[in-house]
Amino acid sequence: MVYPRAYFSAITNEAEFLADYEPSLARWADEDGSTLLMRALRNADPTSRVAIATRLLDDGADAAAATESHVNALHVLLSATAHDFTAEAPLLARLIDEGADINADSGSRWGTPLQTLSRTLKFSDETLGPFYDVLFARPGLDVTTPSSVGRSVTESAQAAIRRRADLLARCHAHTRTHAPR
Repeated sequence: MVYPRAYFSAITNEAEFLADYEPSLARWADEDGSTLLMRALRNADPTSRVAIATRLLDDGADAAAATESHVNALHVLLSATAHDFTAEAPLLARLIDEGADINADSGSRWGTPLQTLSRTLKFSDETLGPFYDVLFARPGLDVTTPSSVGRSVTESAQAAIRRRADLLARCHAHTRTHAPR
């Protein structure tokens, strides 16, 4: 497969990306289903990540796309090790609004998007707050069904209680508020 130049510049900066990009590439994907949007979400610089991903979404990128192993844009964004949580929270909300599955289970490596985020232990619950706010505002967020990692989000938070007490409290509150009746 031939990768477009924009695939490589999506992890640099906005100016380099735009020099290589044309709107017809917004929905580009490789044979595994990994999209140009997912590539942009791997950008190590949060400012560039937001700018490039926003441009791709504006041009029609498919936020709902997933790879053959069920990784979606949320898994990629939430697995990053550098964030500007305040600036990226609107991007996270937009990805969900445009169809990214908030409960997608990508297997034992990632689990659900929220499990992916909670495993990044370099960030405290307090730091993750803007992302938690976006995710827990969604009534469809499932925190009780075990993923293929063998635990639900709630169980994962319980297992990491010293680092994820706020996550656990949010899981319990979400379950009380949104549990089927």
